[in-house]
Amino acid sequence: MIQTSRREHFNPHFFNIYILLALVALVGCSAYLLQQLLFQQTTFTYLYLLMIVQVTPFLIQFGKQRFNFIGFTLFNHFFCYSVPKLNTLRKGDISQFDLINISNVAIQELIICSLILLAAYYFFRIFFFYSFVERETYQLLSLNRVQLLVVALYVIGMPLFIEHLPSWTLIFHFAAVAADMVLLMCSHSPGNENLSRLLRFGVFVSAVLYFFKTGMLTMVGNLAGYIFIASCLRREYKMLIIPVLLTVIGSAVQVVKGPFRNTIYSNPQMQISERIETLGGLLYTQYFEDVSLEDEEENGETGERREIGDSLLHGFSRLGDDSLERVLAWTPSLVPFWDGASYESIPYLFIPRFLWSDKPSRHIWNRFGRAYGILAEDDHQTSVGMSYFAEGYMNFGFTGMYVVAIIMALLIAGVERLSYYFLGGYFYFTFMAFLMPVMAYATDLGSVFQSIMIVSAVLFLFRKQFKRMALRDEYS
Repeated sequence: MIQTSRREHFNPHFFNIYILLALVALVGCSAYLLQQLLFQQTTFTYLYLLMIVQVTPFLIQFGKQRFNFIGFTLFNHFFCYSVPKLNTLRKGDISQFDLINISNVAIQELIICSLILLAAYYFFRIFFFYSFVERETYQLLSLNRVQLLVVALYVIGMPLFIEHLPSWTLIFHFAAVAADMVLLMCSHSPGNENLSRLLRFGVFVSAVLYFFKTGMLTMVGNLAGYIFIASCLRREYKMLIIPVLLTVIGSAVQVVKGPFRNTIYSNPQMQISERIETLGGLLYTQYFEDVSLEDEEENGETGERREIGDSLLHGFSRLGDDSLERVLAWTPSLVPFWDGASYESIPYLFIPRFLWSDKPSRHIWNRFGRAYGILAEDDHQTSVGMSYFAEGYMNFGFTGMYVVAIIMALLIAGVERLSYYFLGGYFYFTFMAFLMPVMAYATDLGSVFQSIMIVSAVLFLFRKQFKRMALRDEYS
């Protein structure tokens, strides 16, 4: 029997007041927006209403200090779609074609889909959790010194050996890295506290090093997300400053990421010191000289330099996803409905390639980019992501979007139940590890299934070790 940790105490009266005030504020804002919609149906009004729908479950759970998967999922939609969309619409920063009018339709549909997702999740949760007694107590896994070193050094050393790995192993490698990063956030190592802090700092250095080697901010973004979720679950709110700082830094770098990536790709032998110097020069030019590198790169001429605040907001806006707007604008007038073509690979996703060497590869991301004018017709290499709502519409129209919302609700509730079954109790590690595959917004349904499969496979492979970590009740 896995023992549970000592219960973390908090003042229930404070959070009852917090919930009451938050609900009053949200109801007031919602009533005002609904009244506005009766007289002036603007894109901004619909967007504010969508933001309330997305953020309300998280705020209520934050007040109660009892989180579930749907709260974090919709909050991630708020962060990855609604906030960047608000910045984009405010600045009128629309590229390639006018998205403002179609954004109005997209936002209205996302309100409907978010409500369906929320209602269906709680409906399915009744069946998945009917025999499972919910508790507020979560437990940290306990790592001994050797386990702590192995887990941390695998993440820290990742940028050094990733380029030497075969391409077919990368998806499992990144799943293992993500699991290890989550494990470091959701574990403790009694007697090794100083070493643990040092190794966690090494993970930050590794994330930055990965950017300098590849030009990709993926590891930095993932680290910010993991820290945010862990801080909420563990009620360590002082730690929230770290994901905020990482978001600001990432937004600042996002604006010059393109020129930096082009430079390091054209000079692969550049040393890390040279790459740091190159990035510093690009940032100085972008923020302190009268040149906008992005405008110069896109338009072939020198543009007027944006203010620092505008550049940061623009960099953050680039984290957003416009795939739903694109498919609404182009389907079926310019691009016929796909009629389920993007879902054809889902039934055999679970068959390993070593058992089926000729298993068809998934090329939907490149096909999507070329079909909707994001990529050139002769570009058969680049991949472009899409949200599962956009994928649902481009296959079966509005009905496809609503059905996908129900399917995702079923997946979210089912995977949340799996996170408790995995170790037979409530653990921060399993909550976060199984949350990651279903929380993303800008990903297709097949990738969600594949991520769930890979995370489950990696964790079940080491399930005995995790159970031994869970059996060490270091709190009592």
